[in-house]
Amino acid sequence: MSKKRIKEIAIQHFNRLGYEGAKMAQIAEEAGIRKQSLAYHYPSKKALLLEVYEEVVQQEQQFVRHFFGSPIARDTLEQQLHAFLIEHKNRFLTHPNVAFMFVLSFITPLEVHDFVLAQYRMYLGTLKEELTALFANQKGIRPSPEEATLAFVTLMDGLDVQLVYETRQSYEQALAITWNVFWAGIQC
Repeated sequence: MSKKRIKEIAIQHFNRLGYEGAKMAQIAEEAGIRKQSLAYHYPSKKALLLEVYEEVVQQEQQFVRHFFGSPIARDTLEQQLHAFLIEHKNRFLTHPNVAFMFVLSFITPLEVHDFVLAQYRMYLGTLKEELTALFANQKGIRPSPEEATLAFVTLMDGLDVQLVYETRQSYEQALAITWNVFWAGIQC
């Protein structure tokens, strides 16, 4: 059994049962190994979560960099930003690791709070860097690049609440309403 498969199973358990509900014995059983073998790789559930969370954050940072550096960059600013929010939703719904990252950032176990917060701030830092650079190269935007970035990230945070606590439909409804307000608000 590869460490990659163990981590995939662990993410499924963390997503379904939460940190407290996930059990190393159950992860080992589903992975087809003994608990002692799992303990060889990960001496504790905390060690497993820390490694998995760090890797997931790094993957999402790469996604953000790639998204804003990809051919979509030829689209208008409005198209790029809206497409990012749609892709963000789709990744949350179809990639268990993305859901894991965002849910854990909202519902953080005390035992790993500081680590998760530090990692999530790194993700936000990458997102803000990319957005600020994107806004800096635009004409027709009223706020400064930093202010526009803050407004966009705040919009995204509010939409994430819909994904974490509500449904895909509530995300889409909230996006339809708030997008027009956001876009009208940043234009000159």
